[in-house]
Parts: sequence; structure tokens; C-alpha cells
Amino acid sequence: MMTQLRRSENLTMSSSRPPFAPATRGGLPGLLLLVVPLLLGADDQYLREIEDEARRQATTLITSPLQSTAPSAGARTDQLAAGLDQAAFEQALRQNLPGTFALYEQLDTSRKQQVYRIYQNNNQLAHISEQVAQLLGGKP
Repeated sequence: MMTQLRRSENLTMSSSRPPFAPATRGGLPGLLLLVVPLLLGADDQYLREIEDEARRQATTLITSPLQSTAPSAGARTDQLAAGLDQAAFEQALRQNLPGTFALYEQLDTSRKQQVYRIYQNNNQLAHISEQVAQLLGGKP
């Protein structure tokens, strides 16, 4: 009788499921069902904060006085002013085309002189940028 009792205990212990088996079997979908609404709520809160900030920025833009950053009438933004000396040319190049100016700084003195002569013949920003790139690349 005792051996039968032990056998039945062994059978029940080996065949029994852990107490959390039903939870782990459907755990991932259940966990997702619990977590997804929380995540969506967090996204909604984040979006609300962004929208509120956009409203504050828009209000600031609407109520602040206009600051004119547009060029004056008659001024062309696609070219440098004509007749600048080399120092003024370099300053204008730095302000209008900072990327091109960084490349220009890498040129030796004779090539910088060449860029300045190019500017004197054609003060278009695109043309100056193109010439600086060609001179830096070693093309005449």
C-alpha cells in the first residue's frame, strides 16, 4: 500500500503542471493586451505636449513684431556685391556661402587669387562655388 502511495505521488508530481502554467501559456498576448493601451496613452500625452508647444510657438510668432531678414528691394541674393576688394570678398563669401568659404580656405594663395579674379569677372554665387570646388579638386 505504501509503494502504491509513493507511485501515485511520483506520478502526480511529474505530470503536474507548474502553478503558473495557464499564465505563461497565454502570457505574451495577455501582457501585450495590458501594456499596449498604456503605451498608446503615453504616445497621446507626448503628442499633446508637442501640439501644445507648437501652439505656444505659433502664438509667439503671431504676437511678436516682425523682424525684417529679407534683403532690401533691388538686392540680389544669387550674387555677391560687385567691386569688393579681396578682404571684403572673403568676408562676403564667409557670410553668404560658408561651405564654399571652408573649401576656399583650403586653397593656396595663388588659387585664392584665381578665385578672386573669377569673382571679378562673374559674381554669381553658383559660379564662384563651382570654381572653388574645381580648383580644390585640382581641375583648372
